[in-house]
Amino acid sequence: MKGSILLSLIFVLIPSAKANDHSFESWNKKQFENYPFECVEDGATPEYTRCYAEKLNKYDWELRKEFNDDELWKEWRNVRGKVCYHYKNKHFGQGTIKPLMTLSCEMRLNTEVKRYCLNGEDKKCG
Repeated sequence: MKGSILLSLIFVLIPSAKANDHSFESWNKKQFENYPFECVEDGATPEYTRCYAEKLNKYDWELRKEFNDDELWKEWRNVRGKVCYHYKNKHFGQGTIKPLMTLSCEMRLNTEVKRYCLNGEDKKCG
């Protein structure tokens, strides 16, 4: 049961309404309306996972503003989620740590795109 609740977190974060129809707070809250755990930094895995997901949401919202294109942002989040889920599923199967590791992967990809493409550190990216 816990495993299926944790896995549902990954899918809760992928779909999104139009970002410009919400403030960050209302959009973030909507992402967790079916997730029964609150963020507790030093709590159990589902609680800590919620904290990490909220942090990813903040980074995603910043990226949304940077992209200034809701369709591109939605596509980025969708593909990024699928890629990370694929690789973390290979590494962790149905383990309870998989959702947290998938979120970590998504956060890393956000960091990389920002670092190399948006900040101009990688001259090949523009």
